[in-house]
Amino acid sequence: MARPLSVPLTAAQLSLWHAQARDPDSPAHTLAACVEIHGPLDPVRFAEALHRTVGETDALRVRIEETPDGPRQFPLEIEAPGHGFALHAAGLLDLGDPDAVAHAWMRDDLARPFDLAGGPLFRNALFQVGERRWLWYQRVHHLALDTYGFGLVVRRVAALYTTLAAGEEPGPSPFGRLADLAAEEAAYRASAAYDTDRAHWRHAFADRPQAPTLAGRTAPAARTALRTTAWLGTELTERIDALAGAVRATWPDVLIATQARYVAEVTRSPEVVLGLPMRGRMGATALRVPGTVGNVLPLRLSVPPEATFADLTRQVVLGIRAARRHQRYRHEDIRRDLGLPATGRPLTGPGIHLMLCDDAPAFAGAPSDIHQLSAGAVDDLTLTLHRRTGDAGLRIDHDANPTVYGEQELAAHQDRFLDLLGRIADADPHTAAAAPGRLVEH
Repeated sequence: MARPLSVPLTAAQLSLWHAQARDPDSPAHTLAACVEIHGPLDPVRFAEALHRTVGETDALRVRIEETPDGPRQFPLEIEAPGHGFALHAAGLLDLGDPDAVAHAWMRDDLARPFDLAGGPLFRNALFQVGERRWLWYQRVHHLALDTYGFGLVVRRVAALYTTLAAGEEPGPSPFGRLADLAAEEAAYRASAAYDTDRAHWRHAFADRPQAPTLAGRTAPAARTALRTTAWLGTELTERIDALAGAVRATWPDVLIATQARYVAEVTRSPEVVLGLPMRGRMGATALRVPGTVGNVLPLRLSVPPEATFADLTRQVVLGIRAARRHQRYRHEDIRRDLGLPATGRPLTGPGIHLMLCDDAPAFAGAPSDIHQLSAGAVDDLTLTLHRRTGDAGLRIDHDANPTVYGEQELAAHQDRFLDLLGRIADADPHTAAAAPGRLVEH
C-alpha cells in the first residue's frame, strides 16, 4: 500500500525535531495560550469554528515521523465535528474558584508530552468561569506552529465564530498550503537572496564574539521554565514612552536597550549579543500559511561605559532594521558558518520577546485578552514584554532555564533590571552613562 504524500520539514522544524529528540519526553517545545473571552459564547458554535479552522490548517493535521529520507510530515485525517479531535469543555461556575480549577488543568496538560508520530500535535479546552467569561486554552507543539502561525489560527477561529454567529456561511479559507511554505523556503535557500543574507551574517560575526549570559554558565533547555512577572505602573510606563520620544525610538527599543545595558553591567562586558525573535517570513506565501519558520537572530550591541543611552538605543534601532532585512537566514546556519558546535557555546545571551496584544480578536463582539502560558523551551533567560496600545501599564515576564537559574536568582535579576529601568527613565539619555556597577549593585 502506497504511503500518503508527505511534506519535508522546514529548517526551523528540523532544528526543533533534533532538540526534541535529545529529550523525547520533554513537554517544553510547545506554544500555549489562554484566550480570555469577555461576553456570551455558544460552546457548540465555538467547537464548530475551531473544527473548521483545523480543517483549513495543514500544519495542525499532521503527524511527524522519521523516514529513510529524514523526518517528514504526514497528513492526519480529521473527521466530522465532535470526532476528529478532543475539545475538553467544562462549566466551572458551581466550583468555589473556577479560575484556579481551569489553570490547574492547564498546568497539568502543559506537563504532558505530545506523540509526534501519532498526532495530533495540539490540544484545546474551553472553560466557562463566569456568567459572561470564558477561557480558551490552546496548546500546540512548536513543530506545528510558530508564534506567528499560532496567531493566525486564533484569529481565524474568532472570525469563523463571528460569521457563524451571524447566521452566515464562511467564505474560503485565507490560508495557504503547508507544502507551498516548504517549497518557498527551499527556493529561498537556492537563491541569491540566501547568499546575500549569508554574507551579511558572516561579515557581522566574523570575529566570533562571545555572548555573555547573566549566569555565566549554560545548560540544555529543561522540561519546565521558571517565571517571574512584574507589572509596571502608569507613571513609569509614561516615563518610558517619553524617553522613547526623546531618543526617536519606540518603547520596545528602550526596553531592549535597557536589557543590553543591564547585561553589560552585570557581566562587566563592553559588548552583548541578545536573542531577537523574528518571523522569518518575507514572501506572500509565508505570511498566510500557519506553520513553523520563526527564527531567533543575534542582536550585537556595543555598550562601553561612555556611551549615552541615546547612542545605545540608536544601535538597537539600526540593528533590528538590519536583522529584519536578513531574517530568513537561520541561526543554526550562522552557528555552522562560525564553526560553533550544535550545542554548547551560545550564539546569543538573553532573549527579548515582544507580545503586542492589539490583535486579540473579538468573538461575535465579545472582546478577548491573550495570556501567554508557554513560548517554547528556554535555553537561558528571556524577557517577554506585553502591552496593548492605550493600556496604562506594561507587563514584563522573566522566563529562565531552572538548570541555570534559581528562583531567588531570577527574582533578583528582575528587581535589579526594574531598578535600572527606573533610573534610566529619570536620566538624561544624551549624557554619558554611569560607570559600570553604579546602576546595578552586584
